[in-house]
Amino acid sequence: MPNFPPDAGHQPTPAEKAEQLYNDYLAGGPDAAYQSLSRDYQNSAGMRNRDQYFGQVANDLMDAGHMSNIAISWLKANKDNLDRNGDSVVSRTEMEDVAAGRGLDAIFGRVILTKVPSPDDDKTFFDQIAHTKKVWAVDKDGIEDADLRKYGRQMHRAERRDYDQEETIKAAMPLLANRGELLAVLDTGPRGERNDFISPREMYNFLKDYKEKRGQGVYTAENAEYVSELLHGTVGRVCNHPFRGFSVGGLLKRAGMTEEDLNSGRFDNESGNGPAQRQRDQGDSGKEPQVTERTDNGPTPIERPLVAPPNMELELRKHVDNLARIQPGEGYNAVAARLLNIFPGHPRTPEEMQQIQILGKQIQKLNGDHSTYKLHTGVILPVSSNIELLMDENPAFKKAMEHNTVVYTANFQRAQMSESMDNRVQETVEQIRTAKDSTRGIGSKAQDAVQGRTQGRTQDGAREEEEVSPYEN
Repeated sequence: MPNFPPDAGHQPTPAEKAEQLYNDYLAGGPDAAYQSLSRDYQNSAGMRNRDQYFGQVANDLMDAGHMSNIAISWLKANKDNLDRNGDSVVSRTEMEDVAAGRGLDAIFGRVILTKVPSPDDDKTFFDQIAHTKKVWAVDKDGIEDADLRKYGRQMHRAERRDYDQEETIKAAMPLLANRGELLAVLDTGPRGERNDFISPREMYNFLKDYKEKRGQGVYTAENAEYVSELLHGTVGRVCNHPFRGFSVGGLLKRAGMTEEDLNSGRFDNESGNGPAQRQRDQGDSGKEPQVTERTDNGPTPIERPLVAPPNMELELRKHVDNLARIQPGEGYNAVAARLLNIFPGHPRTPEEMQQIQILGKQIQKLNGDHSTYKLHTGVILPVSSNIELLMDENPAFKKAMEHNTVVYTANFQRAQMSESMDNRVQETVEQIRTAKDSTRGIGSKAQDAVQGRTQGRTQDGAREEEEVSPYEN
């Protein structure tokens, strides 16, 4: 029987799937990676060399530095089964018995008993977990619930820190590219001095200089648009609305970088990943469809210029902030329901309940995994600054945000069309008024001409009478 998976050339291997989930903070991280490995192991029940194959999978994940934290997820999920004597503690003897057996539990048991670097060079990962909590309830050298909880919090903080650093780097990429060229220009005062702080005035000066130096060096259209986004506070990982400036050192710290990292050329020739850059990367996918306009020859397709709603992204983020604001007595799921456009007043389907729970858990992770009891009325959960990430991870949330975007765009276009119609009506009225004035002017000229000819004939008749009268006398 062939090894699992049977079509490895077209499907990801168990190690690849686990690593992808491990690196995906919102997908569940190590917990999701363990669940994926467990499912793959169960689905390969008929494979002859299953334990050997998944032993190699564990080695691959160990080399990648992921297996230890995945093993913690295994411990949390199976602690009651590992605690064979029922004293709420997993002892070394119990772990050694598990490691001596077969199956996926034996693979994880051997990972837990792996030696780790220590001063005495005789400590194992088991000892590291067991001694996480300095105060023990039953066994100093055993793994208790308190040990797992504390180690889990430490692991979660590390995951959250790595995630925040990666997202900050993505959002600040135009500033960091080419050894921080744009960052240096923005941080340079009128006398060439640097104060490690980017203020709104410096950004306005950059946009002013861009009009004169367009296309020269750092003065590109992409950088100008990115700086404009910073001013509007739409690049949440760098600065939020209202924009009051940000510290260069603080930005590098949030990105987990130093000045040496910035000057090393690590981000050379990298493109931005902000909202404007993503919109530019979409190419012509956002073109407005053709519309038809009535002419004398019938409907004729014409191309209307695409006019994007001004500050559309900022308005969407404001709308999301309003939805993400904690109301009295609410938790994560109540906020998730509003964000998914699932409002009270009708029975919720099982699918809707599942979508609410998934998004609620993701928002809780973004909020530092704080429990519902720590939420306070009026607090805005960090959703607007993570819209793109949530849309990538949650199809239901993406659908709701796309619906809100369509509604806002439609309302804007409707208002624009109404304004355009008013303008066209006004233009028609002016044209009619002008035509009337022109007609009135022509009539006056014709009347004057008739009067002029009449007067001329009268004068000619008078002259003729003057010429004839002497002969008559």
